[in-house]
Amino acid sequence: MAKNLQYEGIKPEAFEQLKNKLQTYGIKLQANSGSFSEKGVSGKYDYSPDSEVLKLEGLSVSFPASMMVSEDTLQARMDELMVQHGGRPQH
Repeated sequence: MAKNLQYEGIKPEAFEQLKNKLQTYGIKLQANSGSFSEKGVSGKYDYSPDSEVLKLEGLSVSFPASMMVSEDTLQARMDELMVQHGGRPQH
């Protein structure tokens, strides 16, 4: 089942660092909002630098990513990554 996640307190510099980190996982975020579908991980995202809120909607895991990670595991990793960048999970 797809996940909807929200993180607050994501400063613009942290969002740039986050984009770089996600790219190492094969997830490319091109702008402040859009969608992604890479290596079995897909979803939509919307980042507001003014309110410092990042929303991830419809986050889902399918093959081949599902061989290594579940949606719950991906959420836990995203939570950890966001906290490392000053964010606070709001889900």
